[in-house]
Amino acid sequence: MIKLVLTDMDNTLLPFGCERVSPRALDAIREVRAAGVEFGPATGRDAQELLRFFGGSDSAFQTGILSNGKKVYLDGQLKHVSYIDNAALQRLADYVGGYEGCFVTAYPFKTDASNPAWCIGATAEEVAPYARDFRFAPTLADAVPEDKLIAATVACPLGQDVLEKIKARGMELCPEFDIVQPVARWCDVVPHGLNKGTALPLLLDSMGITADEVLFFGDAENDLAIMHAVPNSVAVANATPEAAAAARYHIGRCDEDGVAKALEELACATREGRTPRFMLEG
Repeated sequence: MIKLVLTDMDNTLLPFGCERVSPRALDAIREVRAAGVEFGPATGRDAQELLRFFGGSDSAFQTGILSNGKKVYLDGQLKHVSYIDNAALQRLADYVGGYEGCFVTAYPFKTDASNPAWCIGATAEEVAPYARDFRFAPTLADAVPEDKLIAATVACPLGQDVLEKIKARGMELCPEFDIVQPVARWCDVVPHGLNKGTALPLLLDSMGITADEVLFFGDAENDLAIMHAVPNSVAVANATPEAAAAARYHIGRCDEDGVAKALEELACATREGRTPRFMLEG
């Protein structure tokens, strides 16, 4: 019996660049919760970004794993938080800045709806397309600030080959971090060993449930850890080859409301006391 649904956001619940979760997905989330199954995100996004995705309501993410595992919420209460190492991030920013047009962005723990962020060693022209696509309010900075940081990212417009080099060398120079890629041209920087999968036990312990009672939907590299941590992992049809191979079950595309359709079936199956069809078909 599934007691908790967790889902990635970008290119899983909603296509990257979309402003809001689809009406069908919102209805499906309500159906699942009405059937007695808890719902929440397991995402690299933070709360202020999720507010935008869910139309200003936080009811869909009272429980969940945010900021790639750095925040764990249960019923609106912050149960766990991890911060970014400022000195290590400065070393990473110095390295990344050696590639033309590439830069590190740092996000403060204390934030607001504008999603403020510091872009280290970048120009306004370099930052502009990322600020537009990822919806943050940039401040240009020469160095990583001393404030508490909840998240960091790497921007790279030079192609996937260069980004792979930056990821590999960046983790060699800064062993404090893991660098994982959720979408093109962009990587998340997280404390080494911390991810959605390692944060999951903190949430499960708080809820008093086990991993086999969790259903997770994902699509990309930063979903692999949690896909390996739960028996009931699901990949959307547009998932990367690695995520598709890691998932136990497979559903339709994100841009065709694949997760919403699966949630509708889960709600129906839960009420009827049976296994959802997509968990029988694989």
